[in-house]
Amino acid sequence: MLSFLRDRAEKAQITASVCSGSALLAKAGLLDGHRATSNKMFFNLAVTQSDKVAWIEAARWVEDGKFVTSSGVSAGIDMALAIIARLFGNEVAETIAKGAEYIWHREADVDPFAQYLNEGSI
Repeated sequence: MLSFLRDRAEKAQITASVCSGSALLAKAGLLDGHRATSNKMFFNLAVTQSDKVAWIEAARWVEDGKFVTSSGVSAGIDMALAIIARLFGNEVAETIAKGAEYIWHREADVDPFAQYLNEGSI
């Protein structure tokens, strides 16, 4: 699976992950030298996959070049809308959010869930 991720990321314009998916990207070495985030309740799971990643604790999502990582599932929706805005403009992202009846949280560094950091740690 790690080889598959490396292969696909090499060819992709953007590589994104939701929740603990950033742990897999980190384990594959794809996030080395990049900033990233992950699910707050199990943040240490991601952090232990690579010490070469600048892990950001308080972020809904983090954009670092072609890599975009989000914390929980709802933050993944915010991240996806941010990626859509990046590629196709804010108007398109806003239209999609309205169509989904979703309130888009646009500030990536406003993370109300950072207070739960590692509460679910294994």
